[in-house]
Amino acid sequence: MPQRKKKYLNPVVPISAPAPVAIAPDPIPFAFDLKGAARYSGFSVWALRQAIYSKTLPVVNAKPYVIRRVDLENFINKRVGVAA
Repeated sequence: MPQRKKKYLNPVVPISAPAPVAIAPDPIPFAFDLKGAARYSGFSVWALRQAIYSKTLPVVNAKPYVIRRVDLENFINKRVGVAA
């Protein structure tokens, strides 16, 4: 059986990379659920839940917990102020 001839490809012409597209960051939400508040603040879910039970962190809805960003930031500033 005869061997096939090798097919040579044309040399590859370098293609310039497309210009990077700026990705807009996600807007900061107005309110968080309990897990979102934990991710945003760095506190554990249980620490936030204890703060809600002790009335140091106000919530909008009782179940499921909805926490406003302003209230969460005030809570964080109070906790950091106590530690510093």
